Amino acid sequence: MEFPNKEILIFKENILNFYKSLKNSYLNNEHNLFSHVEDVISSLEDDLGFNIGHKPNIQPVCRFLDVCISETKNNDLKKISETINSLKHFLNWRLNDNYKNIFEDDFFKNESFVEIIGPSGLLICDKIRVGLLLLGDHVLYPSHNHQALEFYTILSGSSMWQINDENFILKKPGDKIFHDEWVTHAMKTNGEPVLALFSWSGMIEKEAIPLSLN
Repeated sequence: MEFPNKEILIFKENILNFYKSLKNSYLNNEHNLFSHVEDVISSLEDDLGFNIGHKPNIQPVCRFLDVCISETKNNDLKKISETINSLKHFLNWRLNDNYKNIFEDDFFKNESFVEIIGPSGLLICDKIRVGLLLLGDHVLYPSHNHQALEFYTILSGSSMWQINDENFILKKPGDKIFHDEWVTHAMKTNGEPVLALFSWSGMIEKEAIPLSLN
């Protein structure tokens, strides 16, 4: 397949515009979140190189991708999902090796992530990672954390999200979740698959660690 130069640049532009709108809207005094959004914007404003050697890969949970893309109804997010649809055959869906032999086998059939912009993405950037999390319709993503700052935006599907030992809270399409460095969090779905846009900044080189290894 020919490398999707045009499509990935459109994706980058859509993400840049989306994060600029975040900066101008509701960030207020959340310092680390504001800093994270600024880092994403400044990185996306740079000229980023194409990763011509990028190899696509699918995971079992990708069976839910098409329906998640089609279920993205929010006008502000629909452009992003439409670009994802144009890139879906080029994406390298991955599993976190830190979870192997710790999480249940069912987890690995119902969770995966893909980096679209980042050190190993379709566009190369060593400062941030931008990509997608895909969860199946009945899965628990157990407690984990990481040093990177992380910001999620739910594109489609409703699910429950937990920070530290607090109660799980319902998150719907369009909702946004910020995880500061080393903040423990967990997610679970109850009947709907979930597609979420994520961004990482800061210590992006190391993947998340399950709580049992902390």
